[in-house]
Amino acid sequence: MKKLNEKQLIIARKEFSSFLAVGVKGFPKLKLKTPIEFFKKKMNSSYEGIDCVGYNPAFKELTATISVKKTAGYAGSLCRNGSFEYVRFYLDYQDGNGWKDMGYTALNVHDIPTQKDCDGKNKKPISYVIRLKINPKQKNCSTANLPKVKAVLSWNSIPTANDPNLTIGTYVWGDVKEEQIQISPFKFIFPDFPLDDIGDIFENALMNPTISLSNIASASVGGIAAIKKAKASIANSKVDFQNLADLYKGKVEPHRFGFKLLKEAKNTPNSKVLSNITNLFDSKKISLVDSLVKLNKENCNKRYEELFCVGADYNQEALIGTLKVKQSSGYSGGLCSNGSKEYVSFWIQEDGSCDWKHAGTTFVKVHDINPIPADGLSYSVVLPYDFSKYKRKCSKPKVLKVRAILSWNTPPVGMNCSNWGNVVESYIQIKPKVVSSGSLPKLIIVGGVSTDNIDNSTGLTLPGAKLEFNLKDTFTGSPFGGIIVVTGKSAPFAGQKYKVKITNLITGGSHYLNNNLQLLGYNNGTGSVTHKVENPIGDVYTYREYEDNNLSVLARFSPGNDDKILVTIEHLNGDSNSQVIQMDNTFPAVTLSIDDDGDCTHYSKGDTIEGEFTVNDIYLNNYAVTTDVGVYSAIIDASHNLTQSGTVNGAGKFEVATFANKNCGRIHLRATQKTIWNSVVTGTHRDVDKIVCLS
Repeated sequence: MKKLNEKQLIIARKEFSSFLAVGVKGFPKLKLKTPIEFFKKKMNSSYEGIDCVGYNPAFKELTATISVKKTAGYAGSLCRNGSFEYVRFYLDYQDGNGWKDMGYTALNVHDIPTQKDCDGKNKKPISYVIRLKINPKQKNCSTANLPKVKAVLSWNSIPTANDPNLTIGTYVWGDVKEEQIQISPFKFIFPDFPLDDIGDIFENALMNPTISLSNIASASVGGIAAIKKAKASIANSKVDFQNLADLYKGKVEPHRFGFKLLKEAKNTPNSKVLSNITNLFDSKKISLVDSLVKLNKENCNKRYEELFCVGADYNQEALIGTLKVKQSSGYSGGLCSNGSKEYVSFWIQEDGSCDWKHAGTTFVKVHDINPIPADGLSYSVVLPYDFSKYKRKCSKPKVLKVRAILSWNTPPVGMNCSNWGNVVESYIQIKPKVVSSGSLPKLIIVGGVSTDNIDNSTGLTLPGAKLEFNLKDTFTGSPFGGIIVVTGKSAPFAGQKYKVKITNLITGGSHYLNNNLQLLGYNNGTGSVTHKVENPIGDVYTYREYEDNNLSVLARFSPGNDDKILVTIEHLNGDSNSQVIQMDNTFPAVTLSIDDDGDCTHYSKGDTIEGEFTVNDIYLNNYAVTTDVGVYSAIIDASHNLTQSGTVNGAGKFEVATFANKNCGRIHLRATQKTIWNSVVTGTHRDVDKIVCLS
């Protein structure tokens, strides 16, 4: 097939959804301008591609840096719905079980006009980072856990589940990339861990999850001392210079493993400190002067580590860099030691003034791993960042130039790399600001869905609504159940007070929330995720800084009813913002019977089994009867395809023509409702089985 030009590619992008709807068999009826041969090919990366794949151990997140390369072809401007870049991740622990599907997440993209940076260069491609939180298998620090990661990118089409080899699904527009990562080891199985001293405290903590570990320890005799002892036992050991000199002899340069001491020797005004450092080098027959000379000659050395990508998480607001560790040694010790740190400093170039603003510095811990994969190990560093000051209306897309500086074992100074590391620049797009008055409170997401996609009269989701944390689809007309998480405009109000009022629109009753609020943050100094708690005074909460509340959570509560409720954020001056949501905490009622629930063992292989079922739910999406014991057919099934709203009473009779070679099996009924549960999943269901054994 002849290669398509730019004009033809744009047409192919527009016609892609029509092709997806009918597939190859129905293609001739569409009479599209794009030839069928084009849609049969996989992974056209001319519009989007995967630049980097990594893993961040602090957040336990897989990351993929996506480059969006064109100005148009993404289904509309920033003020329209745009389109979606989906990424499905796979892990292979190399234990013989092959690739494991870890799920998918997505990114909303748009046609963004090409802008010029301060050097007159086009701000393209734009680098976005997609993150997926996982709960990986962990090993003891004596064994490196180095799974492979595969990221599959697909534009406007969700990558097919459990298809790591891309043999089942349609992957016309997209990319695929593999890397190897390192999963941090667990720390509790150490010979000197004081389990006898702390076992009762841990048991009480597990049995009383609402009480903090420190409070339980305080109430136990010797509890605080036991906690300190346990903490000390799981702390990684620090490998000193002399041990490293022995460990790395003939493998790693002295000016590498002695880097911190050499930096100190260069900068200290204390002659005694300098003498001590000299003696340490002399004790290992290493010349301090020669090492300093060699270190001074090092400039942006990428032999041990290299930064490859920098981008931004469009949804969760963070700057992210992806780097590789390339050597098996030279990182200050193995997995059971402290190892060393790969620091990444981020800078943002201000439009207009062209000044660079330091956004912050973060790091990831690395260690000696022998043997190391030939292509190295891929790590991501994550710096949560409040982009509020850069946000504009959707009619004025904001694209910024960013610079990331990698530096091993010491934070970068200034905007250039030092001895070990390198510099990478790219362009990021900032999510448009939520339209609201600057001084007024604003609800942004309620129950996992943007308030823009919830009908404020019915309290149900509108067509096209998605779960905002991963952009998975919801059903049109979805209610909410379980835990309701409320996010809103937060960091700009840091230090101000607010209240959360819950009004039951059926009973007319109302109350203010006063429960403690668990928050997720990030400490740049320690490079660790934080879990701060906002304790209201009475029923008054305080807005937190972005560093303490990365997700801008304002409330978390469980109504536990099936009523329509009104969620209101109030400022103490009377300003407020509200959202109606319809609750649904009732699962479908289902029954399944065979011959009036009589004994089915009198059936023989090849007989036809008859039965009945019922389904009752207010917000049912669909239900299905399936079996592995024979061929199912419906006798009466009037409402299997559900389109109506309101209470659904599904009832039907069925028969199963059993297989002649099947001894036992089951007949299964599943009813799936539209309800969004705990603000994170949709498609909750109720199941019932009947086991069938044939004579």
